[in-house]
Order: sequence, then C-alpha cells, then structure tokens
Amino acid sequence: MLTDEEVYKGCLRNDRKAQATFYQRYKGRFFGICWRYAHCREDAEDLFQEAFIKVFKHIREVRSEKDVSAWVRRVIVNTCINHYRKQVNFEDLEHISEEELMLFDPNDDILMQLNNKELLEILSNILTELPNGARIVFNMYVMEGYTHPEIAAQLNIAEGTSKSQLFFAKKYIQEKLHKRGFYSMNASKTTRV
Repeated sequence: MLTDEEVYKGCLRNDRKAQATFYQRYKGRFFGICWRYAHCREDAEDLFQEAFIKVFKHIREVRSEKDVSAWVRRVIVNTCINHYRKQVNFEDLEHISEEELMLFDPNDDILMQLNNKELLEILSNILTELPNGARIVFNMYVMEGYTHPEIAAQLNIAEGTSKSQLFFAKKYIQEKLHKRGFYSMNASKTTRV
C-alpha cells in the first residue's frame, strides 16, 4: 500500500495508479462536502469529478505534502460554490424583513443542541430539500465558517440577501428537526425528546 507521500509524489509525475489511489482516499474524506452542496448523489459525483480535474491540473501549486489535504478541501469547496453560484436565483425566497432577522436569536437555535456527527447525519437529507441559494449560504456560513460579507462578495449578492437566505435555511431546518422529535430551545428550555 502506498503512503500518502508516495501517492502525492506519484501525482506530481502524472502516475495514473497514484492518481487513482489519491482520488479514492480523498473521496472517502471529502465527498460529503459535495453531497452537502448538491441536490442528489449524481450531482455530488459530478462536482467531485470536476474538483478533481482541477486538483490534478494544479497539484504542483501545493507548497508541501503537508498542505495537500487542506488544499484539496479548499478546491472542492470552491468548485461547489462556483458551480452553484452560476445557477442560483437568490430571489426564490420570500422577502424576510429586518425585523424578522432581528427576532431570530442564533443562540436560541436547535442546531446548537446537536453534535457535529448528529448534525451531519440529519442534515444530509434535509439540505437537499432547500432551494439552492439557502443551501449554499447555509453551507458557507455554518459548515465552512464564512462571514456574511465574505459570502456576499463570493456570490456577488447583498449581505442582507446572505442573511435572509441563512435565516430561511435555519428556519426550514428547525421545522424539519421539530417534526423529527427535536425541539428548539425557548423560554422553557425544552430540549430533545
């Protein structure tokens, strides 16, 4: 079995066996990123393929073997964002007023009750149901750690649009989680059933 270093060096030489091994190892690690952004498994597969074409084309840009994993993840995330940025109509949602946004307390959030593993398992199905804009903003903000100004700049939208898309996504997810037996935290501090 080839070590990660041997696989990486093989990819630098365009060795097909090393590339196949590299692809399979990183698919196991990062395919879930594509799945979160996509509507279905086929779309996620296409996004992963597209990202890996870029990875193999630009692998020489990686500064050292230790940076490979983070670099591959960044390529995958950017591929997903760029793919959907071209297709998203951020006007799909009803307008959410500033008052509604102000009333939404991110600390009073059902998502805060879940650990990462629970969150990813439950969200994998719910996210595919969200409109593209809400799904992309949710992924960028919650899963990738982008700020609203960064999301707005990357997607070429207003910061308020990013906030309203996130609001819609969280509200939708909370409703779905509520139907599955999770309850949001409120004045009575209700938690999971």
